[in-house]
Amino acid sequence: MATVVGAFLYAFLLSAMADTDKTPPEVTQFAYAGVVVGALIGLVVAKLGGRNPGLWVVGAVLALAAVFLGELYGYAMILHDVMSNYADKIGGGASSQVLSSNEIFFDHFSDLWKSWKEDSDALTYIFMALAPVAAVSTAYRIGNR
Repeated sequence: MATVVGAFLYAFLLSAMADTDKTPPEVTQFAYAGVVVGALIGLVVAKLGGRNPGLWVVGAVLALAAVFLGELYGYAMILHDVMSNYADKIGGGASSQVLSSNEIFFDHFSDLWKSWKEDSDALTYIFMALAPVAAVSTAYRIGNR
């Protein structure tokens, strides 16, 4: 459950920090959100599993999955916002043709995946790697009390 909540929090924060009025849209990258998501999952793992290092690894994988899904769903939200802005500019009922974030994520995942891969850089992967580190670190510190 913490993974799903963390993924949605990450996606909403990514979408909120994006400037979709620019052409092309500017997406702000931030490391602390991944750390917070990882720490949230590490906290849950520590409370449920205590000192079990196997669960810490599971928590790290879940933290990475949460940030990854948050990135992708956040990009779907950004794409929806960009399409809505463009439809408002051209008018003529184009806003009824705009895909929702869920449609982009579930029905057009391959296109979303390609656009995310093109836009991601080394910092994206570094920020994603911070989430599992934070999950294991938090689970270790809380579990060994």
